[in-house]
Amino acid sequence: MKIARWISSALLLVILCGVLLLTLTPSLERWPIASPQPAPAPGQVALTYLGTSTILISDGTTHLLTDGYFSRVSIPQLLFSRLQPDEPRIDQALKAAGITSLDAQLVLHSHFDHAMDVAVVAQKTGAQLLGSASTAMVGRGGGLPESRITTIETHHPYQFGQFTVQFVPASHVPLPAAVEAMTGKGDIPAPVVPPARVGAWEEGHSYGVVISHPNGSVLIQGSSGAVTGALDAYQADYALLASASLGKQTDHYQQAFMEETAKAVGAHTVIPVHWDDFFSELTPDVKPLPWGLDNMHDSFHALADRHEGDFLVLPPFQRFTLRAQSQSESGQ
Repeated sequence: MKIARWISSALLLVILCGVLLLTLTPSLERWPIASPQPAPAPGQVALTYLGTSTILISDGTTHLLTDGYFSRVSIPQLLFSRLQPDEPRIDQALKAAGITSLDAQLVLHSHFDHAMDVAVVAQKTGAQLLGSASTAMVGRGGGLPESRITTIETHHPYQFGQFTVQFVPASHVPLPAAVEAMTGKGDIPAPVVPPARVGAWEEGHSYGVVISHPNGSVLIQGSSGAVTGALDAYQADYALLASASLGKQTDHYQQAFMEETAKAVGAHTVIPVHWDDFFSELTPDVKPLPWGLDNMHDSFHALADRHEGDFLVLPPFQRFTLRAQSQSESGQ
């Protein structure tokens, strides 16, 4: 009887610890947070972080969005339900970000937290959807016409207004085997018609994207993985780098990731993305991923301690105006 009570108490303690690890989150207070800025002047390029690897890039005339994931399903939904885009949440996020139209959606890979909402967002904004063959399957499954879907070629320049967009090969950060099995590492073979299990949105190909403009350039990596030499021919003023799970990797992995991304493009500023708890609704004060899923401080240190320039965290929905390299060097 005493053994049974001891086992029950131990199991209860394990369950309680698990719940706490999925509830408690680290604090951003020790990290430099971008201050609110005045509205950008005409033609200036501004970024708006919208959670996970969703970033709005605009010069006031042309508007680009990476990924576009706003449904942000909960962990119980992920594990026990079939998933589909949450249109009220999508509408709310688009309104809060001031997005009424988009010229292009640039999808970095096709996991649910990057691609699940892309067809709905494209339909609501008029965006051209660009991504892998797997992303194209997501677009088709969501009813997007072929004329609105572009299966990209890496290193090919795509022009939108004064922006030049180039996709470069990348890789996904290593995940636990059980998570990789659940989310999928292969290609999507047929249109994904929601609702569907999380594994329907397989990774496909992962990319970084370099977005260049006369008034500033950015590299965006949607996962903490890089391909050796893929960015050697590129320059970017800012490197927006996914931090989730980077702190769990070896020192050699972290060093190689920084050398093949921020250092390769000569970025003067590193901005972490994909640090927020994407299992909760996106708000301006969204919490980081809970301790049970990531150690944000280790992941941020993996970026900041290996970068010789600025390191800055962008709060969601807060616009940030870019400085081109020439402006940075002149102190403007």
